[in-house]
Amino acid sequence: MSKARKSLPTPYAENSVRQIHQEQALNLRVKTRDAGRRFWTRITTTTPLPLLRFFLPLIAPVSTVLLLIGWKDASLEIAIGLHAILTIIFFPSIMAAAFARMSARDRLRLRAAGYRSMNAYPGVERILNTLDERRIRERVRVSAAAIASATIFSLSNLDAGPTLSSILLGFVLALNIVIILNTMKLEESTPMRSNEFPLLSLHAPTLHDSTLDRVMTDLLVAHLDPETASQWDHWVEGLSDDVRSDQTPSSAVEHLLQAMHLNHIGLLDENGLLSETRRVFKVSAIDGLISDESRFNLSALKRLLTHTRAWQPGLFRLADRLEDSLIHGDATLTEEPWRLDLDIPPRCGQGQADLFVMIHNHTGRNQIIEVDILVAGGEPEVQTMRIPAKASRRPDAPASFAEGKIGLVEPLGGLLADSIVLWIGLAWPDSQSGPRPVQVTLRNEEGETVESIVVRTILSSGVQAESMGHRMSDAAYEVRRIALALAD
Repeated sequence: MSKARKSLPTPYAENSVRQIHQEQALNLRVKTRDAGRRFWTRITTTTPLPLLRFFLPLIAPVSTVLLLIGWKDASLEIAIGLHAILTIIFFPSIMAAAFARMSARDRLRLRAAGYRSMNAYPGVERILNTLDERRIRERVRVSAAAIASATIFSLSNLDAGPTLSSILLGFVLALNIVIILNTMKLEESTPMRSNEFPLLSLHAPTLHDSTLDRVMTDLLVAHLDPETASQWDHWVEGLSDDVRSDQTPSSAVEHLLQAMHLNHIGLLDENGLLSETRRVFKVSAIDGLISDESRFNLSALKRLLTHTRAWQPGLFRLADRLEDSLIHGDATLTEEPWRLDLDIPPRCGQGQADLFVMIHNHTGRNQIIEVDILVAGGEPEVQTMRIPAKASRRPDAPASFAEGKIGLVEPLGGLLADSIVLWIGLAWPDSQSGPRPVQVTLRNEEGETVESIVVRTILSSGVQAESMGHRMSDAAYEVRRIALALAD
């Protein structure tokens, strides 16, 4: 009996042969389908195909209308040719959509050593549903073009009367409208164009912590797609032996991201950035951070931070105001017992907005504070949060630094580490529009009102620059732009 028990297979054990074989097979399938995705995406985005896919659907209906009104110079051959060309130029696009869906599905099923299940990360279903919708739209578009070509071709080979001809041409015109509507949606952007982070442009943050611990890192990770977030966790865990003795992997990464932000706004040059990197990482990690073969090298981290900045400019506006107060020795940092700052987009679409609140406790003792958020006409209208506020280190004097030299990263990092940063999602009914006030009130442990600030945002029923769709497009554009700049 004991021998029989020992010989039983363990197909779900961590290092079982079956699991290893399945992982190898899935890795091979991912590589194969990803190669197909890159091939068809490259063809789809090669000039002049994007222009043809955009303008020909607008020109083809003109030939149909001319036939419908019976214009003497209208040509069936031209109409057939235009719709046939449409069918052909849509083919690479539908292949790119199909391979993108297959590649994404396999990537999100992949289980590499040390990775958590992809289903543990929010956003998996949204990514797959987005790619499913695109694939369906591509099929509808190419099918409509093919059916329109066949319908017009049948007119040239049938002795159809004027009534039947009008009906068929009206049907073709309806198909042309279907093509135009789907083209307007599909040609906004092409997903999975990046080879380093192919799923990043498809991810929208849905679930996140209301309180940010390590501000830059937590915000960045919240905007990573499930695949990249899984690889990020694995990368950070592997840094345990590559950071200085006074650092942890998480604190070292946070310090590096803060330095990159200062580098982005021009307060730290490239030499200063490299010097700050050496302060928290050992030489063994520096080699990986500057290597082109590393998944998360300095260039990749800059792209990810740019992607995050495009999604949530509000938090970076708070950080910029904190830096300005630090440099100029603002009284809110050097004299006042509390500092409260908040940011909300000036305009928001689809009844949604992200409110960021930053609080510094300069009273010299830890307290349990209360933050009330009053949103006029919001859902809910009042939110109350009780949170611990540890005592912040008050800067003794304005920060002094020379351009490109060390001097600002450490005090800024200390202020961010000591701050309480809240990330609150706000919502209003879709029917509302116009200006809406948002009031944030801070109360100390005794229940006394310390400070209250009112800000305003403008609701719009249409899609604005701060809406989710536009922020996704802006983030994808910024990532491509900085990737080209770094490549140059």
